[in-house]
Amino acid sequence: MSIAYGGIVAFLFRGLNLVVALLTLTITAHVLGTDGRGAFFLGTSLVGIASAFTGGITAAVAYQVGNQRRPPGAVLLTGTVLSGGLAVLAVVAGLAGRAMAPGDWAHIAPAAGAASAAVIVISVVSGVFLGRGALVRYNVALVLPPFLAFCAVVATFFVLHQKTPTAALAAFAVGQWASMPLLMLLGSAGLFDELRLDGRLLALLFRFAVLAGIASAVSYLNYRADTFVVEYFEGKSGVGIYSSAVLIAESVWQFSGSLALAAYPRVGSLDRTAAAKLSSRVMRHTLVILTAVCTVLFLVAPLLVRVLPASFAEAAPALRLLLPGTLLYGLASAVAGFYTYQRGMPWVSAVVAGVGLVIDLALDVVLIPALGINGAALASSIAYAIAILGALVAFMWDTKETPADVFRFGRADLQDYRTLLGRVRAAVNR
Repeated sequence: MSIAYGGIVAFLFRGLNLVVALLTLTITAHVLGTDGRGAFFLGTSLVGIASAFTGGITAAVAYQVGNQRRPPGAVLLTGTVLSGGLAVLAVVAGLAGRAMAPGDWAHIAPAAGAASAAVIVISVVSGVFLGRGALVRYNVALVLPPFLAFCAVVATFFVLHQKTPTAALAAFAVGQWASMPLLMLLGSAGLFDELRLDGRLLALLFRFAVLAGIASAVSYLNYRADTFVVEYFEGKSGVGIYSSAVLIAESVWQFSGSLALAAYPRVGSLDRTAAAKLSSRVMRHTLVILTAVCTVLFLVAPLLVRVLPASFAEAAPALRLLLPGTLLYGLASAVAGFYTYQRGMPWVSAVVAGVGLVIDLALDVVLIPALGINGAALASSIAYAIAILGALVAFMWDTKETPADVFRFGRADLQDYRTLLGRVRAAVNR
């Protein structure tokens, strides 16, 4: 499968996730207003931190199934034991937050804990799908939970007439949990092969998941930490507006993530030199596609924001400031895939994201008081750019790839698009 074609297939699924995210943004903005939208976003950000950390479980499971060739059933059951313990901790943390957290955080915490528990459990099934190269099932595992969560939020608003951030977050948790039995049914063919508990594998999964989870969580904080600083200086209304710009800007990573996802199984199975070449190829395609997408978003930013209430108008300039850094940081998916699935070194992603996080927070405390949410956007864009440029230098030094190897288009790259056009043409002519 060509990278271009595989990327398009993955994006068809991830595009659905993007549509769900934008619909959720639009409906919660209209129903909850800027303050309520800010509170809802902060709650889902807590779930996102848990999701990012448990992305380490997904990576660990996929690595054991795809790279180490362990039986899916053994990895599934052993990984579920690990994720089940973490899910219980998430629920307990949510209940503790209800008793101890200040202000609105006390209302947010229980639902955030319940939703986080669902995300943690689902991560194991997703990892088995990814490790087996079952990209359709893996993408369904990415799309189904947020889709059902969206449906539950809509039903809560317009059927139950509960229009508060707390009710929306509770519905979000219910939707996440509702996806679990459907995913198990979807993966029934082959998912339970050689089902058994393996103590040694549990230790391996735990070690890899901790390293990959820290990397993923630091990466997520790199995307979200500035919203907490915005909340400190600008309040929940500022978070509501700024989060809208952030979600639209981050939508472009559906493209880069799709390209990287199409290559993950091959990156994990090739030798190191070939995997580096493939990762470089993914970066070239990513840069071309994201440049086009970000240019369009920059031009139409004011029109996009008009679908939200008038109080969200300030999101347009913030979105434009975010786009340059977002474009460059889209290359991080390919770098992370190489070091996680080929080298078994997920901590590399943590270093890259950690550099960006430190720079972002340092700039936030200077720029947000001066420029408001535009300062947060500018800080993020600068931090993304510096972090990914450093990562690219390290990647080229480690793999002996030259800048020309990474960024120069060749005949094979053009053939990807010829293959894609040929398959589209064949489909149209059927």
